[in-house]
Amino acid sequence: MAVQIPLTAQNSETPLREPLRVLMLTHSVYVRDVRVRRYAEYLAHEGHFVDVVCLASEDGSNQSRHPRVGVYPIPMARSRKQRLGLVYNWALSAVMMFLSVSRLDIKWNYDLVHIHNMPDFLVFCALLPKLRGCPLILNIHDAVPELARSKLRLPSDHPLIRIQVFLEKISVRFSNHIITSTYEFKRRLVERGARPDKITVITNAPDCRIFRPDNNRRTRRVDRDYFTLLYVGTVAFRYGLHVLVKALSLLRPQIPHVRLLVYTKILHEGKDLDDCTAQAKSLGVSDIFQVHAPVPLEDMPEIMQSADIGVYPALCDCHMNHALSLKIPEMACIGLPIVATRLSVLEEIFGDDAMAFVPPENPQALATKIVELYHSPRIMECLAENALKKCEALSWENQYTEYRQVLESLVGRTLS
Repeated sequence: MAVQIPLTAQNSETPLREPLRVLMLTHSVYVRDVRVRRYAEYLAHEGHFVDVVCLASEDGSNQSRHPRVGVYPIPMARSRKQRLGLVYNWALSAVMMFLSVSRLDIKWNYDLVHIHNMPDFLVFCALLPKLRGCPLILNIHDAVPELARSKLRLPSDHPLIRIQVFLEKISVRFSNHIITSTYEFKRRLVERGARPDKITVITNAPDCRIFRPDNNRRTRRVDRDYFTLLYVGTVAFRYGLHVLVKALSLLRPQIPHVRLLVYTKILHEGKDLDDCTAQAKSLGVSDIFQVHAPVPLEDMPEIMQSADIGVYPALCDCHMNHALSLKIPEMACIGLPIVATRLSVLEEIFGDDAMAFVPPENPQALATKIVELYHSPRIMECLAENALKKCEALSWENQYTEYRQVLESLVGRTLS
């Protein structure tokens, strides 16, 4: 059964004398992008009006989930593109979004525009609002130069990376304020010329309306037919699914009823998923390597509760070492034990008492750790309990308070 967002958070409205009208812009499918939905729906719950320009869902379904949130998808769906295909995709979508933003701004005269990267240059789609004095927030969820280095495996002085640095710099300058997700990302932005006082860190935290620790604590059933490993999110080489598939072949003789469930972020993940599927077939584990299409966000808690271990086998590089995947705190909030690559960002937030760490790109070590936990249910429970405690400290309510303060400083008045 899917989690239902409580009516107090979904339909009720807090009366305001002067509600804001906010426009958000994202190169993603809004209904599945929890980061954007949290901002939009929390604002809407307080009585503000929010419009979202985004990509179309694969089935063309309506993406609005709140009466005060209007969703305006461009006629383009999300897909994994490579090199020139990615550039073309971004450029074409930017043109479409520029036209949509301009049309909507003429109609509604927005108080503020909040742009979610990637890419950074989407901020220029809000040129018309900017020219009339509307403040712009650029939300840098991922530092694009480092992400490009990670994805393309290029050195920092490569011309393509220099271009990304340039685009980031002009996008930051064009914006009135920057939000980013980690202090390491903020440090890098400052090193590249951004003013520290122009940047606010708002950490990725679970949406407590959906991932509710009080109601969704996981109880491990010993009578399951399978021992289920769960991988959720983007399938790209840097996320290390291929490492997990190799580990799966090592696990099968030791955990006969093991299986791996993969829930992808988008419908067409592309070559990296195809490579993992072929790898699973060649290793003789294709029957226990199960790939599922994206599911509604509200269905994810039940999926996480039904698993035994969540796995995050990301590679360690200049980007992944400092990027916090939202799926990590979501799994922690549900009470799911997590085995993850030892990354600086995870060590800082969770530590060894809350997460089972393994070295990067080491299928044998990953398999050994999973077998260890399989034979030690109490250790699994302790990891889950400690991760939940640390996850609760992130508190999206606290993060949202920071966001409201940013909005108040930009629009020049209190919001309640």
